[in-house]
Amino acid sequence: MLDEIFTKRLEELIKNSGCSYDYLAKELGFKSKATICKYANGKICKIGPSGIYKIAKYFKVSPSWLAGFTDDKFYNI
Repeated sequence: MLDEIFTKRLEELIKNSGCSYDYLAKELGFKSKATICKYANGKICKIGPSGIYKIAKYFKVSPSWLAGFTDDKFYNI
């Protein structure tokens, strides 16, 4: 369930940002755009805390919200 929430929220953030997967991969330090794409499409379900933190920090949202632990998007940023 949390994996589904993460995927949905990441997809929302990417869509609203207008950024390409390639751009985000470079900004976040991922090896390729395929990684970001797979996270957003739910093809990779397991992401570590450091990955969640990097993505949340970039989009200025709470890591707990992104991971699905809370509904408060901006709590404790």
